[in-house]
Amino acid sequence: MRKTKEEYIADARRHIENARDILKEKGKKEDGFYTDAKYVAMAGHTAYRGVLIALDELMKQYGIKKRTRKHLDDYRDFIAKLDRKVLNYFNVVYEQLHLVMGYDGIGEYKFVQMGLEYAEKIIDWVEKKLK
Repeated sequence: MRKTKEEYIADARRHIENARDILKEKGKKEDGFYTDAKYVAMAGHTAYRGVLIALDELMKQYGIKKRTRKHLDDYRDFIAKLDRKVLNYFNVVYEQLHLVMGYDGIGEYKFVQMGLEYAEKIIDWVEKKLK
């Protein structure tokens, strides 16, 4: 059974909350940094995946066929056509959550919070577009 638009948005938000929980419970915050690289990476990947879930649903609504795996430029091109400000948010989310946290395991508190905030803004934007 196919999920509804609302269920996709709820799933995307759940990913962001799960990322926050991972950081809170296991990130080991010390001197303004999360110090456990394993859990920083896990949180980064989880939050970024939440953004992609929301964007994938919006792309479906706009008739963009799903390939096996979308490329970063597919998301950037799609967002750029709709809202340049959201594209800026997406670029920060990609860089901070996916690359810096997800691959490097680095989590400076202020940047992590900014990345998560921008992820939520993208999901809010997608939710408005889906209505």
